[in-house]
Amino acid sequence: MPNEILLNDRRYRLPTRPTVVICVDGFDPSYLERGITEGILPTFRRLQAEGFVGLADSVVPTFTNPNNASIVTGAPPSVHGISGNYYLDRETGREVMVTDAHLLRCETILGLMSQAGVRTAAVTAKDKLRKMLGHNLKGISFSSQFADECSLTENGIADAEALVGRPKPDMYSPDLSMFVLDAGIRLIERGDAELLYLSLSDWIQHSHAPGERQSDDFHHAIDRRMERMIELGAVVGVTADHGMNDKAAKDGTPNIVFLEDELNQRFGEGAVRVICPIADPFVRHHGALGSFVRVYDKKGVGIARLIEAAGRRARPRRAAGGRALRVAA
Repeated sequence: MPNEILLNDRRYRLPTRPTVVICVDGFDPSYLERGITEGILPTFRRLQAEGFVGLADSVVPTFTNPNNASIVTGAPPSVHGISGNYYLDRETGREVMVTDAHLLRCETILGLMSQAGVRTAAVTAKDKLRKMLGHNLKGISFSSQFADECSLTENGIADAEALVGRPKPDMYSPDLSMFVLDAGIRLIERGDAELLYLSLSDWIQHSHAPGERQSDDFHHAIDRRMERMIELGAVVGVTADHGMNDKAAKDGTPNIVFLEDELNQRFGEGAVRVICPIADPFVRHHGALGSFVRVYDKKGVGIARLIEAAGRRARPRRAAGGRALRVAA
């Protein structure tokens, strides 16, 4: 049995003890900094003192799919092929949501580790990620979103709800993430996995800023589960797929520019097509609105003119409703 794998010109040693990688979706550094300062994250504080803490640039666009793919492949989107949650198929003109691995251009660390004989598990909050992260994975792969639909053939486990000891959570709840972490703990306790990738949901981060009770409670709950994994002898690494920025006005209304409308109004109907690649099935997280878009020049306006026009920052339109909008950044 080999003692390492090779992927995208990097070598990765096979684990010699349970190894857990947690992707805390939307875990902006401000949550970490406040949590450590206020005593909300004692396990993180211990890791800061005894281990390693650092800041890293995420890949652009700074969304869930591209960065999770980069974490498990050790490569940027130009190599692994996942450039957003949503894209325009230029050949067909169709807009396509990325919900599986069909665009993935390379293997994953998880897949190669499992093929090398390492008991491997990928547990995600969102099923769209499960299908991508489970690419060529010979092991356990399921989501808390569809924990009630697992099978040995598809997921490598027959009953995820029985594993965790409770029914699948609501997709818009903190427990969607806690279910993932509790599943990871149980897999370690049972000896079912040596390498675990646990990817959470950013429902709380999209809804609550650092210092709000809901976000403090959520991150403290993550911290407690990390402590349990360490007690079980696991090496635990935590990262984020992206940060979080407030995109609301002072009164809490979303600060929105509908760029396609603005550019077509200036250059003529059908001059451009704008795709917002943050769009995904979890519409209550960010409303499919983000600070990164792709603009397709359909009638030869010219890239320089489009950039200049977009840079003028047309007057934002206010959406109905008082809930603040926080989007990935």
